[in-house]
Amino acid sequence: MSVSQNLLIVDPATRVAETECFDAIAERAMGLIPSYHLPAIQDMSSLTSQETPAGIIVLGSGASVYDDLPWQAPLHAWTRAQMLSGVPTLGICYGHQMIAHIFGAPVELLWDGHKEKGARQVTAASSRLGLEEATGPLAVSHREGVVECPDNFSVFAWSDDVTIDGIEHATLPVWGVQPHVEAVDGFLKNNGIAVPNPDKTFRYGYRFIDAFLALVMNRQSSANTAHS
Repeated sequence: MSVSQNLLIVDPATRVAETECFDAIAERAMGLIPSYHLPAIQDMSSLTSQETPAGIIVLGSGASVYDDLPWQAPLHAWTRAQMLSGVPTLGICYGHQMIAHIFGAPVELLWDGHKEKGARQVTAASSRLGLEEATGPLAVSHREGVVECPDNFSVFAWSDDVTIDGIEHATLPVWGVQPHVEAVDGFLKNNGIAVPNPDKTFRYGYRFIDAFLALVMNRQSSANTAHS
C-alpha cells in the first residue's frame, strides 16, 4: 500500500487568496500532489475530507491567533491532530504563530503594535531540515510575534529584530518561520511590501521551502519503500 503523496497548502487568508504562492510551491513539489485550501474564505471541508497527507504548509493571514474567528478553532484543532500524528508541517507567519500558540507559547504585539513591512536579515540553521547556517533577506509583514519558545521546541531562525524568527520541534517534523519565505512578486504586490532586492529575497526564502519539500518527499519515498 502506497503512502499519500498529498501536500496540503493551507491559506488562512481572510481577504486575498495568495494563489501565486501556491503556484510557486506547487512547481517545486515534484513527486507530490499539491492542493490548495482556504479555510477562512471557504470552510474546513476540503481539509477534513482528506486522508492523512504527506505534508502540510500553513501560510499567513491578516488574523491574529487570538481573534476567535469561526474558522480558527477548527483549523487549530485539525492542525494539532495532524502534527501530533507525525505529519510534516511548516507554518509561515500566521502558521508559525499558530503552531507556537497550539503548543502553549505566547504570541504578543511587537514594536508597540506597529506593523513592520519590508525585508530583514534572518539567520537560520537546522540539521533536521538540512539547512547549514546562512543569513539572507526575507520578506516580512507582521505586528505580532512569538515571544517564548514552546516546550520541546528550539529556535532555528533569528534576527536582530526578532529573536524567535523560526522554531522546530525536538522530535516531531514541525517547523514554524515568521518571515514570508513563500513570497513571490504577486504576494509583495498584494500586501504592499517593498523589498530592496526581490530576487535575492525569493531565493533565500525558497531555500526553506525546498528543504521542507525535500524532507516530505524523502519521508514519503521511504514509507512507500517500507510498504512495498
